Amino acid sequence: MKTETFTLHSNSNATLTTYLLGASPEMPNASVRPAVLIFPGGAYRFCSDREAEPVAMAFLSQGYHAFVLRYSLNEHAAFPRPLQDAEAALERIRTNAGAWGVIPDKVAVCGFSAGGHLAAALGTIGRIRPNALILAYPLILDDLADLLPAPIPSLEQKVDAQTPPTFLFTTADDALVPVRHSLEFVSALERAGVPFEVHIFQEGAHGLSLAKPHTSSGLKQMVNRDVARWIDLCIAWLENRFGGFASDRELPATMATPEATCYSVDVPLEMCWSNPECRQLILSYLPGIDQSPNFNLALRVSLRTINAHTQALDEIALHELDQKLRAIPLEP
Repeated sequence: MKTETFTLHSNSNATLTTYLLGASPEMPNASVRPAVLIFPGGAYRFCSDREAEPVAMAFLSQGYHAFVLRYSLNEHAAFPRPLQDAEAALERIRTNAGAWGVIPDKVAVCGFSAGGHLAAALGTIGRIRPNALILAYPLILDDLADLLPAPIPSLEQKVDAQTPPTFLFTTADDALVPVRHSLEFVSALERAGVPFEVHIFQEGAHGLSLAKPHTSSGLKQMVNRDVARWIDLCIAWLENRFGGFASDRELPATMATPEATCYSVDVPLEMCWSNPECRQLILSYLPGIDQSPNFNLALRVSLRTINAHTQALDEIALHELDQKLRAIPLEP
């Protein structure tokens, strides 16, 4: 994983942190990936660590690249400055999509509480917009402005047909941001014809993050088994929107048939390895193959299968090795 933090545009108060999964020839179906840009909550006064890196790790574990935006706060929180931070972050991701292995039209934004307000603002009034919205107990209306350092736009009237498909979850008894914030936004999505999925859990405190012990700050109120299901529900929804990682290839033939009459790259490696001449030939093409920590497992499959994962040999070299192995007399 590659992690790096950038300062956005001329605003030294906003930073973007990357969490990029590495590419591997063993995973050719994930050479490029969708991404999730995360906006932590904190009433535009701070960015909660509980809603930042742990959430990024949850999406990373499902194969998504992740990014965390720490946007303008406190005396810098007056709109449109936080929105400009969000626009700059999304623009940076799409501009660097090639270098970062991101699919540029599969970038979701995930916001919590005030971060949910910022995500919803990006999805409704942003100069550029994400491809999906994930809103966690979001602040939507401007009726809680007294709790914030600066006025905010009320977003229920800003939803239009260009607002991205939205996944939203909250709790019915949220004592800080009432559920009507979410209901007003969902009603606006319905009027605009925007696809959405909503989960309103019966109970749960505000600010649950992943609702699991490691994001609870040690508080029992911040652990909720029912609400903790939101991340799995969200991943399933994202896969329906973006599509999953392709997994429709067949394994190459790995085992020798009983009637195999020669050494080749298509018989189990252990069959060739038992012959000193074959072993020396294989090492001349694949030096150090026997030093791999997984060599005992590799012995069970064919060289063709091994090469399909490692790409150590091009097709010409693999064909040469195959022909030379076939020329070695098969030991009884």
